[in-house]
Amino acid sequence: MSIDRRRFLQASLGSAALCALGPNFGVRPWSRALAQVGTDPAKKLLVIFLRGGNDGLNTCIPYGDPEYNATHRPTIFVPETSALDLGNGFAALHPALQPLHELHLLGQLATIHRVAYDNQSRSHFDSQQFWENAVPGDNELDEGWIYRHVVDTYDLADNPLAAASISARLMVLFQGEVALPHIFDLATYDLGVPGTASEKLLGTTGSPGSGVLGWYEQYSGSTHGYDALLATTGETVGQTLAEIQASGVDPATYVPENGATYPNDDDPAGFPATSFPFFRQLRDAVMLLKATDMRIAAVELDGFDTHAGQGSAAGSQAQLLSWVAHGIRSVSLDMDSTWSDTAVVTLSEFGRTSKENGSGGTDHAEASCLFVASGSVNGGVYNCDATTWAAGDLFSTPNGRYVSHRTDYRSVIAEIMAGHFGVANLDAVVPSYSTLATTPSFAPLGLFV
Repeated sequence: MSIDRRRFLQASLGSAALCALGPNFGVRPWSRALAQVGTDPAKKLLVIFLRGGNDGLNTCIPYGDPEYNATHRPTIFVPETSALDLGNGFAALHPALQPLHELHLLGQLATIHRVAYDNQSRSHFDSQQFWENAVPGDNELDEGWIYRHVVDTYDLADNPLAAASISARLMVLFQGEVALPHIFDLATYDLGVPGTASEKLLGTTGSPGSGVLGWYEQYSGSTHGYDALLATTGETVGQTLAEIQASGVDPATYVPENGATYPNDDDPAGFPATSFPFFRQLRDAVMLLKATDMRIAAVELDGFDTHAGQGSAAGSQAQLLSWVAHGIRSVSLDMDSTWSDTAVVTLSEFGRTSKENGSGGTDHAEASCLFVASGSVNGGVYNCDATTWAAGDLFSTPNGRYVSHRTDYRSVIAEIMAGHFGVANLDAVVPSYSTLATTPSFAPLGLFV
């Protein structure tokens, strides 16, 4: 864990400042509620964004619908004999999801199909924005639903590490008027000097201040250009760094619990090198969730835009699904006794067409499936059984090309916020939730009863 001072200031403070600039242009922040009362301080959440639009039909496979067949999907059809039965006589998981099937058998996995939103966009950029800002139709709102929860619930002065985007770029989920931490790689989120020397370099705020924190604070009262933004962003990064250093976490010496593994160069565990950045993000997230007061972390995995060569039981999607499944299972093992207080949720901006295209892949569509894993989730299969999925629903949208949605993704977010964290004022997280909650696609699933 070594990085020189110049590199730290450029990579950590510089990139954080650049990331923070975006949310402050065109933001229309929703009115803030008072800090939530009664949220459970022990609860943790890990979000995994599957970017590109995951094919939900080959993830949780609706064999009970006769329209799922090799005629409509000649090269990507997954034979039922190779899939992982979910026990409801209707659905099965893709064979690459064996580690998630283990969680299903333990009652620790909720598989939720047919998730989307009204007037679904089939633009990657717009739909990812909507899933992250929880306001479909507003592609200019750079304010995330995680951000809203964090600023409405936690005292960031007391806990600057309440939430972090552990990713190549600061996710919209964490964007807003106040800078939240963005950590690209925990191994380099470091001043490169030990103990007291590090504390001296970081310095303090106040009058007079000292070190890095003091240097950035001097701009806090300025009205010139972006000085105030620079000051608050620098202070946030400095405080975050101090919290991480105080926790003693060190990726170089970290040993996961209960046989959990995060494949890497030293221990690939049969996974390709292209998977290592994703597993590194997961490892960093778990380390911080375990060792600090962090409540929410999010990571991401690209590659689900499978227009060509998607594959069936094996192939490009299968490989990505195997990474996700191994990662979530490792998180469940590594969180150990706190797994019942931890939830993991996957998101993806849309599903894929019910029919295979001419390139052995699928195109942008509407509903997909997502997973919620936890030691306390009400495990099972939702929206993919004989009572919620009629024969022919594979083509149930008005244009007859896609599976229609039954559950709005914001309803799942709200159930996690209320059932897992104990949030009472859901309008502060999902704008207009109290009105939306009266509509059919917001009917509670009972994920945390």
